[in-house]
Amino acid sequence: MAVSHGSLPFKEQIDYFRGKVDLPTRSWTDIYTAEHDYAFVVAGAVKRDLLADLRGAVEKSIANGTTLEQFRKDFDQVVGKHGWQYQGERGWRTNVIWETNLRQSYNAGREAQMADPELRKRRPYGVYRHGDSAHPRPQHLAWNGTTLPLDDPWWSSHTPQNGWGCKCKKFMLSARDVERQGLTIGPAPAIEWEDRVIGKNSPNGPQTVRVPKGIDPGFEYAPGRSRLSDAVPQMRVRDPLPAPSATPVPVSATGLPNRQPTGPLPPPRPVPAKRLLPAKVPAPQAVTQFLGEFGASDAAPAVFRDVTGDTLVIGREMFTDAKTGAIALAQQLKARELPLLAEAIKNPDEIWARLEWQLDLGKAVLRRRYLAHVQVKGKSASAVAVFDQGADGWTGATGFVDDSEQYLEALRLGVRLYRRTE
Repeated sequence: MAVSHGSLPFKEQIDYFRGKVDLPTRSWTDIYTAEHDYAFVVAGAVKRDLLADLRGAVEKSIANGTTLEQFRKDFDQVVGKHGWQYQGERGWRTNVIWETNLRQSYNAGREAQMADPELRKRRPYGVYRHGDSAHPRPQHLAWNGTTLPLDDPWWSSHTPQNGWGCKCKKFMLSARDVERQGLTIGPAPAIEWEDRVIGKNSPNGPQTVRVPKGIDPGFEYAPGRSRLSDAVPQMRVRDPLPAPSATPVPVSATGLPNRQPTGPLPPPRPVPAKRLLPAKVPAPQAVTQFLGEFGASDAAPAVFRDVTGDTLVIGREMFTDAKTGAIALAQQLKARELPLLAEAIKNPDEIWARLEWQLDLGKAVLRRRYLAHVQVKGKSASAVAVFDQGADGWTGATGFVDDSEQYLEALRLGVRLYRRTE
């Protein structure tokens, strides 16, 4: 009988699997934990043509929902074609390849869905459910019913699957679901770490890894989450936005198109004074509040869909120093004004796109620029907030300017994708 890995395959699951690259390996220990988010491997498959055909057989099962028995037929054809001498008994080996890839791609697809901020607002909790295995692991049974916020750090190492053949799952819940099912939110189970030796018979020799008790080595990560973290744009150090001032600031990069706006910006819209944080708010606290506006946290990024339907990945890495990992705000950004930057992303007055030539990179970069023009209650001058993102990272600027229209006018260049209706 075929092993059920979940419901019917879905787009996020298929996209996750297709986003991998084929990587020849000699042993299952050659890549570890989140590295599987990027690589398709079959231990011992070192020839690229062989690996490509094995991948095709797995993808057929994921995309078309074919059974383990059909995969075994495809596996036999691939083995016969390439004359591959694999290790292990056929039934065991095919089950490991098929089940692990289908389950983990399914789990990664679910993680991608759970990152949606609108969905997280309605269902902010996750519950661990034991998968009713024939030979249950005691720790997995003990975790059954554990209910925690989706951004709780416990999920970083305990999101299923948590071992070879593990059928446990994580489900999203609303507050009403929690009450109806008689669950209790938190606390997270204590994590007891232990050293395990893996790869005793591998070509590279044994190695010691540290894993939570109850989780098989190599499964102590949340499938797909590293891809989301890597998709968080980094703050670019070159070609930053100029600090807001009344002096016109022409766009420095050569690019196309150079189309000027056909009308003025919408007038500044009023926002309450509480949109500004306290004057001496620490930068890490301001960043945490900024992330929360998008359903993200210090521990987990989130996917945000803007007013045009385009997606942005919002995460702590936007504000961290690449070398130290510490929070570091650009000079043209003030900690207390980060809520205004959030306003530019969530409720922009205009969004512009332009292809800008980067001489040091030797290529053009498509950038999207979000402009916001607001009047904070109790302030005489209007405030501006700009968020600018491209493949080379992001930059932003916030501030109060007497002639805010003049500052923003210099940034209105390219193709206007969106304009707020007055």
